[in-house]
Amino acid sequence: MTEEMLRGVPAVRDMLEQGDLLPTELTDIWSAAPKFPQEGTLDKIDVDSFIQVYRDIDDLFEEDDAGDDAFKEDKGAVVAATSSDDNDDNDDQLKATFSTLAGSGDESMLSFTQLRQWEEVKSLIEEEGMLGEDEFITLWEKSVGGTKGERGAAMDVEAFVAFNNALDELFVFDDDELDEDTYDEEDTAILVEEEEKSTPAPPRPVITDEDLPPGVLFSQLANENYLVGPRELQRWGELNDMMTEGDLTVEELQGLLNGVPKAPGTKDMLDEDGFMALYDAIDALFEDDDGEDGDAAESSTATTTSQASEFELKEELLELLEDLAKLAEQEGRQPCGLDCTELEQERVLEVVGELEREPYNQVGGEGDKVIPKEQLSGVWDLLYSSSSTMKYNEGLSGLAGGLTKFGGVQQRLTSTKFLSDVEYTEQVIGKVGGKSFEVKITGDWDLRTEISLFTGKPSNVMSVTPDKVAYGPRSDKADHWKSLGPMNLLVLAYLDDDLRVMRGNTSTDTLFILRRSE
Repeated sequence: MTEEMLRGVPAVRDMLEQGDLLPTELTDIWSAAPKFPQEGTLDKIDVDSFIQVYRDIDDLFEEDDAGDDAFKEDKGAVVAATSSDDNDDNDDQLKATFSTLAGSGDESMLSFTQLRQWEEVKSLIEEEGMLGEDEFITLWEKSVGGTKGERGAAMDVEAFVAFNNALDELFVFDDDELDEDTYDEEDTAILVEEEEKSTPAPPRPVITDEDLPPGVLFSQLANENYLVGPRELQRWGELNDMMTEGDLTVEELQGLLNGVPKAPGTKDMLDEDGFMALYDAIDALFEDDDGEDGDAAESSTATTTSQASEFELKEELLELLEDLAKLAEQEGRQPCGLDCTELEQERVLEVVGELEREPYNQVGGEGDKVIPKEQLSGVWDLLYSSSSTMKYNEGLSGLAGGLTKFGGVQQRLTSTKFLSDVEYTEQVIGKVGGKSFEVKITGDWDLRTEISLFTGKPSNVMSVTPDKVAYGPRSDKADHWKSLGPMNLLVLAYLDDDLRVMRGNTSTDTLFILRRSE
């Protein structure tokens, strides 16, 4: 395992993101660990050094008497990895299994395909149906430290152990959820099945919007497993129109479906890559139909298409966030997406990814443009956040909860030649009587250019140093206020005149979306 892969381990990544573990501290711990050097490659650590690194991280917090429950939960994986003899025995068994799957050489590595063919994994996916293909892919990517979609990497024994630990966590149940004196497993299964039959899910609407980007269209059609099959294709309005008008026959569509790759482990389901191939194949059928008229109109519509694309993608994102806000109000959820489902988060992430690649993104393109601080100055309202820490703390300050609830956050950025100040105003609303109060968080901010660990390209990084937290008559120093960590170091991913998207510095799936206040 390299140092970069270590930083991608979920427990370590979360502590870095929340500020509980400083990058300099992790670098010192890495330097102290025995290496497994190889000529012409980066230094690596073996499994024994990996365990020592976890123990050294754990030692950093032995003197901390704060008893912060959120911190204990974040580093639970580290404590479990270093304090249980049973886990040591389990690791030995996993090493033996790894050697069987990958071979016994010193540099043996396990590929994605080899891991997918492991009998344990095959049984969970194909026979018992307890593990979805998308869940398996996510576990693979997190274990090898790669980003979503990069499955070409190979897995060493440390990553294999991390994969199995994450797999075990998927099937941990609360004992209080099932009274064994009342129901056995068979009775519970019958009750669940009858409940599902008695409350069928309402049919999802047909997508009637035209000329949606294929990535956005896929995210709207996809089912709960983020796949598209024949049933989901029936919700594609434009495709229905083609077939109704005779522009595309059932036989032609079936032939195109047969020619595109299917999602691993399925017969007729498409992941995003497969859907893109189908979309391109359908589009290619009509390329020659435009003839000379299409050629003549091409140059005159290029500018209009670019402008429409900008409008559609941005409006698509804002409409999606507006729908989530309405759901939050109707169902009593937290605002700013703090109670979103995984599928809702995935769809927001998909639209943002499409938006970032557009040429009108003021920080997009080859090598991010250096953005002056004055361009960010102003008042911004938080529309959405997928930060797990904000979800846990029910807001930014962590003061909401119990008889109060989070009501939103506004960020004010000011910049002069000598000073750059930041002020957060968080609304905390009483659940009884509706009385509210404000939490003011003040500090300094900076905008600098750094090379991204994920893309290797320059990126604009916004750094915030909180100074004080004031609420009611109280005013406290903010240097140990851990709940503020997620917004202290963020990468500027998208920017226009009134919309800003920030990504986590160590977790690119963590989003903060802000709109300039009117």
